[in-house]
Amino acid sequence: MPKPGSVAIVGAAELVSPEGRFPELSQLGLHAKAAIMAMKEAGLKPSDIDGVACAGASPTEVAFYLGITPTYVDGTAVGGCSFMIHVRHAVAAIESGLAKTVLITHGESGRSGIGRGGFGFARQSLNAQFEGWTGPMGPPTMFTVPVLRYMKTYGVTEEHLAMVAVVQREYAARNPNAMMKDPITIEDVLNSRMIAYPFRLLMCCLVTDGVAR
Repeated sequence: MPKPGSVAIVGAAELVSPEGRFPELSQLGLHAKAAIMAMKEAGLKPSDIDGVACAGASPTEVAFYLGITPTYVDGTAVGGCSFMIHVRHAVAAIESGLAKTVLITHGESGRSGIGRGGFGFARQSLNAQFEGWTGPMGPPTMFTVPVLRYMKTYGVTEEHLAMVAVVQREYAARNPNAMMKDPITIEDVLNSRMIAYPFRLLMCCLVTDGVAR
């Protein structure tokens, strides 16, 4: 087994479109595309990989699609932080001898909706029993109550929330792959259309197609 601290990220890939669309690829196809690009960069073949981690798709499905026979899979799904957790889990798996090379994929046909499952939960699930019946339609409607609680507890204002979007747009302007690069102000954010209080349009993430490994 490797010594602690000896695990490394040896390859990475990103597939982006200025329009935020890949209508020619299914969601599983996006996972596979990113994986193939990353493996090529790292000089690896599917046979070199014995661990697969992903969210939004089954890791076994991704593995079988790519011709990988994994000894370790991770389907942890906690939203946008899933993939950071996958990295931590992968390091632990490698250091404990459960795997030698772990492939982490992300693919989302968020805009084209090709091969993507609907937003919903099995009726017996906790999400369906305690959240689904209220009609949530994605993160902007699911995060309202906890964010309002945070605002009340810590004195956060709508202007503070708007500043997050302003700063993120500043970073986006430095990224040649970003869809929206024009600068915005706090006033722009607060004057944009209300989606679900306290979130306005310019506070919400873009829905796009994209992949990463």
